[in-house]
Amino acid sequence: MKVVFLDIDGVLNSRIYDRKRNLHEMSNIDESRIPLVKKIVDRTGAKIVLSSTWREHWDKVADKCGEDGVYINRTFAKFGLEIYDKTPDLGSDFDRPDEIKAWLGSAKECVESFVIIDDYRYAWAELSDKFVKTNPHFGLGLEEEHVLKAIEILG
Repeated sequence: MKVVFLDIDGVLNSRIYDRKRNLHEMSNIDESRIPLVKKIVDRTGAKIVLSSTWREHWDKVADKCGEDGVYINRTFAKFGLEIYDKTPDLGSDFDRPDEIKAWLGSAKECVESFVIIDDYRYAWAELSDKFVKTNPHFGLGLEEEHVLKAIEILG
């Protein structure tokens, strides 16, 4: 199995998008970024695992999703995508790399390869060669160059 560990804020949105989106409705995800995620999934067969803080509102069981989780599912479904799973919340003493390593350690299927798409430079250490950094401040978040790098990492 191939896995895309996906952040949302800074990857599926940006400062540019925030200036033009409708703040009076649920519009946190820039839908123009979703086809780029789909390109990665279609080319590699990877499954999407939420590593974003948004994961606290999402559950594998759709009825257990909060409003934001329903929004994520609905938005991804528009493009024929679904979330496979989410990383665990290990508490405030841990950060995203720890959560990704914990998910990898407990994966029910063999993980052949994975990529981490995020806008924040955590201390990725041994995961750094799997990391694709987006730029939501001067770019659009996820862009074509990131897609190509993600596909290359996934093999």
